[in-house]
Amino acid sequence: MRLPERLAAFRANFEAGGAPHHAPAWVHEPMHRATDELIASGAAARTLKAGDRAPEFALKDAHGREIASWELLAKGALVVTFYRGFWCPYCNMDLQALQEALPAITERGARLIAPSSQSEHNSLKSKRENKVTFPILSDPGNEVAARFGLRFKLPDYLIELTGTPSRTISHAQTVTRVGPCRCPRAM
Repeated sequence: MRLPERLAAFRANFEAGGAPHHAPAWVHEPMHRATDELIASGAAARTLKAGDRAPEFALKDAHGREIASWELLAKGALVVTFYRGFWCPYCNMDLQALQEALPAITERGARLIAPSSQSEHNSLKSKRENKVTFPILSDPGNEVAARFGLRFKLPDYLIELTGTPSRTISHAQTVTRVGPCRCPRAM
């Protein structure tokens, strides 16, 4: 099954209250509302677009080693996918799909990295649980994501609902361009 179908099946199960999350029906309205508000805010228009020059950055990988974008770019093309964290099932499916696509990416001379605001420890957990071989980098405070125009503030009502410790998150995935996450209305 392709990624769009896997995401759609997960969403249908999630919104039906299925396992493993058993989300009650009342949680979906605030999630949909937050997504609608984010779309209406015009935030997508402020992100980097295909062809824009990406900012340089250096972040630590899951083992604490610094990885610099300029060093990777000196070796060829760089694919950057922003990853929310191990707790986001949609984003985990995306990482797994990117791992499946990794041979095609490397055949074209590119490297793949995934900045995330999560800690190095949780990045290691993400690599292990999703069986990915590309680096997941720690972007504390989503500072690099902000430079790509991808950081946004969660509404207070959603922070209360999800118990998210941070008020600003990155929510984007990209393979060939900078663009919005494929997570369908999921928080």
